[in-house]
Amino acid sequence: MIENAEARAAQTKVGLLRSPDVTLARLILASYLRSGWMLVEFVLVLACFAALYFPFLENTVYFNGTSTFALGAIAILGPVIMVRQATSARTYLLLARLTSRAAYSRGLMLAAAALRLPLYLFFLALVLLFHRLTDPSASLLFWGAIGVLANTILVATLTVALCPPIATRLKRIYFLAWLALVLFSFKPIFAIPRWLESVLSVSQLPLWPVGECYALGATGIFSPFSLLALLLLAGYGVLVALVAGSWLEKRELLLY
Repeated sequence: MIENAEARAAQTKVGLLRSPDVTLARLILASYLRSGWMLVEFVLVLACFAALYFPFLENTVYFNGTSTFALGAIAILGPVIMVRQATSARTYLLLARLTSRAAYSRGLMLAAAALRLPLYLFFLALVLLFHRLTDPSASLLFWGAIGVLANTILVATLTVALCPPIATRLKRIYFLAWLALVLFSFKPIFAIPRWLESVLSVSQLPLWPVGECYALGATGIFSPFSLLALLLLAGYGVLVALVAGSWLEKRELLLY
């Protein structure tokens, strides 16, 4: 009976690796590597390291904070290039062979998300190998890695979802308008009534898990709120994948 269970587990693992989503992610990453653009992302990490850690030494909290912003910016630029490269005219032939277009959007998201881990490890290796931290703390680095990866993976998947041909221009405008509203609510550029500030602060609520994961790297303390934030970010990722798949299914690609 144990052998049967192990056999079923092995078949499930093989089936998962051969699923359309994972297969597409592997093919997209291989193509991204051959094109040379993947190496550009690593060069950008190297540039961030040189700009942020020379000539002065910094502490671990600084590393966790700068990693979020530096790798977050790369998590926007990289997936945009990846999607652009992976949605050429030949994509129509591939989409025609898939039972669901949503598998292609999920494959793109898996590829973009999977690349966040080696980029973070490369950044961390540079900092540690060149001894640029004044207080390398294993606890802070571990929880900081959890927070940084959670945030950058979400940014990468969201970027893929907003890229054409998945999202329309109007959907991107709606998202950017909400983002501008959130930034304005954090720090209004002109005086507004107190009641309006309270109303606008509601737009910040979806970003609470992001802020909590950022704080995880600053404190190194894992709390129930941290767990809730990670679960919410995972839920965001699933929701983004479902919505993006639905958008791609309904999109008339001939108009793209």
